[in-house]
Amino acid sequence: MTGNADDHELPGGLDHSRMQTLLGYNLAQASIPTLKVFERHIGKPLGVTQVEYTVLVLIDSNPDVTGKQLCASLSTAAARMSLILDRLAERDLVAKKQGDDDKRVQHLRLTKSGKAFVDKAQGIAATMENDLLRPLTGVEKAVLMELLRKVAAQRKA
Repeated sequence: MTGNADDHELPGGLDHSRMQTLLGYNLAQASIPTLKVFERHIGKPLGVTQVEYTVLVLIDSNPDVTGKQLCASLSTAAARMSLILDRLAERDLVAKKQGDDDKRVQHLRLTKSGKAFVDKAQGIAATMENDLLRPLTGVEKAVLMELLRKVAAQRKA
């Protein structure tokens, strides 16, 4: 920060300086443009929410994952995850298979169309944030991601 009054102003012309020492506030402010980028590039064109996209990528990366594992990974309620998985199954993106040992457990895999969907979305995701991150150097981007991972790791505590 250079100390200019402009450093504390965001849209609306308000002084945000007293809030800028709070991690949660800064994360919330940073999430505004990132959500817009996601919606413009993936959400609206492909008809998927951020959580649905995340679930699809996690299933692709972890074949036979269970809903319970996804709930733990995303800190979401089982009822909400069930609704998400049902929507994705209705779109023929996810297939559910009962466990061999425990019939109450459902293992999840992407369908053929689900795999194609994820591959397409991942291709878009690879570059969709370029403009947003353009002001950062490569090192700054790496540091930002590492610092965010360290903060996120505290959820285990």
